[in-house]
Amino acid sequence: MRLEGFVSGAYVSRSQILAGEDLINMFVEPAPHGNKAKAALFPIPGVTTFATLTAAGGRGIFAEDARCFTVFGATLAEIDANGTVTSRGTVAVDSNPVTMCSNGDAGQDLFITSGNTAYILDLATNTLTTETDAGAVTQGGQIDGFFVALDAATSTLKISESLDGKTWDATQIAQRTSASDPWIAMAVERGEVYLFGEKTGEVWYNAGLSPFPFAARPEGFFQVGIAAAFSLARVAGSLAWVGRTENGNPAVYLMDGYEPIQISTPAIDWLLQQYDDAVGVDDAIGWSYDREGHKFYMVTFPSSNRTLCYDVTTKAWHRRGFWDTTTADFLAYRPIFHASAFRRNLVCDSNGSVVYEYDSDVYTDVGGEELRRVRRTPHTADEHKRLYFPWAELEAERGVGNANAPDPLVALRYSNNGGKTWGSNRTRSVGALGTYDTRARWEQCGSGRDRVWELWTTDAAASYWFDFYHGIGVGTH
Repeated sequence: MRLEGFVSGAYVSRSQILAGEDLINMFVEPAPHGNKAKAALFPIPGVTTFATLTAAGGRGIFAEDARCFTVFGATLAEIDANGTVTSRGTVAVDSNPVTMCSNGDAGQDLFITSGNTAYILDLATNTLTTETDAGAVTQGGQIDGFFVALDAATSTLKISESLDGKTWDATQIAQRTSASDPWIAMAVERGEVYLFGEKTGEVWYNAGLSPFPFAARPEGFFQVGIAAAFSLARVAGSLAWVGRTENGNPAVYLMDGYEPIQISTPAIDWLLQQYDDAVGVDDAIGWSYDREGHKFYMVTFPSSNRTLCYDVTTKAWHRRGFWDTTTADFLAYRPIFHASAFRRNLVCDSNGSVVYEYDSDVYTDVGGEELRRVRRTPHTADEHKRLYFPWAELEAERGVGNANAPDPLVALRYSNNGGKTWGSNRTRSVGALGTYDTRARWEQCGSGRDRVWELWTTDAAASYWFDFYHGIGVGTH
């Protein structure tokens, strides 16, 4: 018997008896019709060291025109194609990420916001200056040659001179009048400025007006605000964020034109509410990356020490996490922020001093630590009758052993009360290199009235899981 729903995303309800499916450090990969399986669970990529900095705590990364810049702690650094690091100066530090953007060849400026301060790195001379004329700034962007900046403390939108990030006219500002909730977040997407309050938002564009060229787009007002200013991220040609309406519940949204579409499930919303009630979600950090045909929106909740991921391609959620062997728990995923540079996917270490490269043929986490992959299945039950499971088998890629994991193992454990308590782990090989006829099969899997299975692996080998089967017999009561 095939276990329906084995290949699916995470859906952990407030009641595990209702639904407790989990997927950690794996994502769903659909397959064309007519293949052996309809879809598979693939592992997220591992990481390898690309560059090492002197400061710790990645706060942002940006790449354009064959140059790559990152901020770790207070240090602004440039990284070349060989991973060589050159300091470009220091910036103010607060608890927020940095924002970085450029006005391209015509302007030759890199605009950085950090610690509520604006900076310009002259890309021709590599000189970093503090732009005191810009005043306080929280986030920045670039549109039509103008740098735009938001001061969240005063709900003020500011602009630089065209193609000149070192000139800021104090009269070239706008403040919110369309709603009572002040602007607290900003992002530029598709040549327009998206501005968010706590309950509502709006879109501004370059209307060519004088003296201030920007104006609100009449059809661009929307009734969803933002719960975490730095959860806002560009993904799949749009914007995603942890939002909130005037009714209060945090949820995750993806912009469709000028309309916010909720993409979080009731299970994700329940998790967000738990985070919000306990420690708040206002420090959530969002970022995104594209890889192997998938577009991922990542959001980490530092105070809750958890990371969630939405795959825009498949519309499925999964969790990501760093496996803490001391506490036997998943903590927040360490890679954070992303830049596509030198034909590589580069990410920062949120806790360390390394810029990592994603590599789908690597199966270890930051620092070479184990990358634990987990799938917890839907329930198997039949009107609370006792079910007997003489065997179970994982259909997976076989013969995947390598020098780092000569005989890779997958572990199975199961619960007979819907996921409340668990039995012991039982491991099986998925095959040394070339042993393609290996079967990951478990005999004598006991009985129960509400069976949930969990499979996991930490071995540094490919984990491609397609189906899960089990024998089943039904008792009379």
